[in-house]
Amino acid sequence: MKEKSEEIFDEELTPEVPKRKIKDTFVFRFVWNRYFILTVAFAVWMIFFDQNSFFVHRELDKQIKLLEVDEQYYQEHLDTESEKLNQLNSNPAEIERIAREKHFLKKDDEDIFIIQEEKVTKPQKKENE
Repeated sequence: MKEKSEEIFDEELTPEVPKRKIKDTFVFRFVWNRYFILTVAFAVWMIFFDQNSFFVHRELDKQIKLLEVDEQYYQEHLDTESEKLNQLNSNPAEIERIAREKHFLKKDDEDIFIIQEEKVTKPQKKENE
Protein backbone atom coordinates (compact mmCIF):
# COMPACT_ATOMS: atom_id res chain seq x y z
CA MET A 1 0.00 0.00 0.00
CA LYS A 2 1.24 3.43 -0.88
CA GLU A 3 1.78 6.06 1.66
CA LYS A 4 0.09 9.41 1.45
CA SER A 5 3.27 11.15 0.48
CA GLU A 6 3.77 8.80 -2.47
CA GLU A 7 0.18 9.35 -3.61
CA ILE A 8 0.61 13.10 -3.51
CA PHE A 9 3.91 12.81 -5.29
CA ASP A 10 2.36 10.66 -8.06
CA GLU A 11 -0.54 13.06 -8.47
CA GLU A 12 1.78 16.03 -8.79
CA LEU A 13 3.97 14.43 -11.45
CA THR A 14 1.21 13.17 -13.70
CA PRO A 15 -0.40 16.01 -15.53
CA GLU A 16 -4.11 15.92 -15.60
CA VAL A 17 -5.34 15.02 -19.06
CA PRO A 18 -8.87 16.09 -19.68
CA LYS A 19 -11.05 13.16 -20.61
CA ARG A 20 -12.83 13.54 -23.91
CA LYS A 21 -16.50 13.04 -23.82
CA ILE A 22 -18.05 10.81 -26.43
CA LYS A 23 -20.16 13.68 -27.70
CA ASP A 24 -17.04 15.69 -28.46
CA THR A 25 -15.47 13.09 -30.77
CA PHE A 26 -15.37 13.69 -34.50
CA VAL A 27 -17.06 10.40 -35.34
CA PHE A 28 -19.98 11.08 -33.01
CA ARG A 29 -20.47 14.57 -34.38
CA PHE A 30 -20.21 13.32 -37.97
CA VAL A 31 -22.67 10.44 -37.48
CA TRP A 32 -25.23 12.60 -35.72
CA ASN A 33 -24.95 15.39 -38.25
CA ARG A 34 -28.42 15.92 -39.72
CA TYR A 35 -27.13 16.02 -43.30
CA PHE A 36 -25.36 12.70 -42.85
CA ILE A 37 -28.50 11.13 -41.38
CA LEU A 38 -30.61 12.47 -44.25
CA THR A 39 -28.11 11.18 -46.81
CA VAL A 40 -28.07 7.70 -45.28
CA ALA A 41 -31.87 7.63 -45.04
CA PHE A 42 -32.15 8.73 -48.68
CA ALA A 43 -29.67 6.07 -49.83
CA VAL A 44 -31.51 3.33 -47.92
CA TRP A 45 -34.82 4.50 -49.36
CA MET A 46 -33.46 4.52 -52.93
CA ILE A 47 -31.78 1.12 -52.63
CA PHE A 48 -34.56 -0.83 -50.93
CA PHE A 49 -37.95 0.88 -50.93
CA ASP A 50 -38.26 3.07 -54.00
CA GLN A 51 -40.16 2.05 -57.12
CA ASN A 52 -36.89 2.34 -59.04
CA SER A 53 -34.79 0.55 -56.42
CA PHE A 54 -31.53 -1.26 -57.05
CA PHE A 55 -33.23 -4.66 -57.04
CA VAL A 56 -35.89 -3.57 -59.54
CA HIS A 57 -33.13 -2.32 -61.84
CA ARG A 58 -31.31 -5.66 -61.56
CA GLU A 59 -34.47 -7.55 -62.60
CA LEU A 60 -35.06 -5.15 -65.47
CA ASP A 61 -31.46 -5.56 -66.64
CA LYS A 62 -31.91 -9.35 -66.67
CA GLN A 63 -35.07 -8.99 -68.74
CA ILE A 64 -33.28 -6.66 -71.15
CA LYS A 65 -30.48 -9.20 -71.64
CA LEU A 66 -33.03 -11.96 -72.34
CA LEU A 67 -34.83 -9.74 -74.82
CA GLU A 68 -31.55 -8.92 -76.56
CA VAL A 69 -30.85 -12.65 -76.94
CA ASP A 70 -34.35 -13.11 -78.39
CA GLU A 71 -33.78 -10.18 -80.72
CA GLN A 72 -30.56 -11.73 -81.98
CA TYR A 73 -32.31 -15.08 -82.57
CA TYR A 74 -35.15 -13.46 -84.50
CA GLN A 75 -32.74 -11.32 -86.50
CA GLU A 76 -30.83 -14.44 -87.59
CA HIS A 77 -34.12 -16.15 -88.43
CA LEU A 78 -35.21 -13.09 -90.42
CA ASP A 79 -31.93 -13.12 -92.36
CA THR A 80 -32.33 -16.77 -93.35
CA GLU A 81 -35.95 -16.23 -94.38
CA SER A 82 -34.98 -13.15 -96.39
CA GLU A 83 -32.36 -15.23 -98.17
CA LYS A 84 -34.99 -17.87 -99.01
CA LEU A 85 -37.34 -15.16 -100.29
CA ASN A 86 -34.60 -13.73 -102.50
CA GLN A 87 -33.98 -17.20 -103.94
CA LEU A 88 -37.69 -17.61 -104.64
CA ASN A 89 -37.90 -14.23 -106.36
CA SER A 90 -34.83 -14.79 -108.50
CA ASN A 91 -35.13 -18.50 -109.36
CA PRO A 92 -38.35 -19.87 -110.94
CA ALA A 93 -37.07 -23.45 -110.55
CA GLU A 94 -37.07 -22.90 -106.78
CA ILE A 95 -40.72 -21.84 -106.89
CA GLU A 96 -41.57 -24.98 -108.86
CA ARG A 97 -39.67 -27.18 -106.39
CA ILE A 98 -41.53 -25.77 -103.38
CA ALA A 99 -44.88 -26.02 -105.18
CA ARG A 100 -44.25 -29.69 -105.91
CA GLU A 101 -42.85 -30.66 -102.50
CA LYS A 102 -45.04 -28.73 -100.11
CA HIS A 103 -48.27 -28.15 -102.00
CA PHE A 104 -48.34 -31.27 -104.21
CA LEU A 105 -48.88 -29.27 -107.39
CA LYS A 106 -48.19 -30.86 -110.77
CA LYS A 107 -47.85 -30.04 -114.40
CA ASP A 108 -50.83 -30.72 -116.68
CA ASP A 109 -49.26 -33.73 -118.35
CA GLU A 110 -47.95 -35.64 -115.31
CA ASP A 111 -49.32 -37.79 -112.53
CA ILE A 112 -48.11 -37.69 -108.94
CA PHE A 113 -48.16 -40.67 -106.64
CA ILE A 114 -47.81 -40.06 -102.93
CA ILE A 115 -46.47 -43.09 -101.13
CA GLN A 116 -46.82 -43.12 -97.40
CA GLU A 117 -45.10 -45.79 -95.43
CA GLU A 118 -47.18 -47.31 -92.72
CA LYS A 119 -45.47 -48.08 -89.51
CA VAL A 120 -45.47 -51.73 -88.63
CA THR A 121 -46.58 -52.30 -85.09
CA LYS A 122 -46.28 -55.45 -83.09
CA PRO A 123 -49.56 -57.04 -82.17
CA GLN A 124 -50.18 -56.60 -78.50
CA LYS A 125 -50.60 -59.68 -76.39
CA LYS A 126 -53.80 -60.03 -74.53
CA GLU A 127 -53.42 -60.26 -70.83
CA ASN A 128 -56.09 -62.97 -70.52
CA GLU A 129 -54.15 -65.51 -72.56
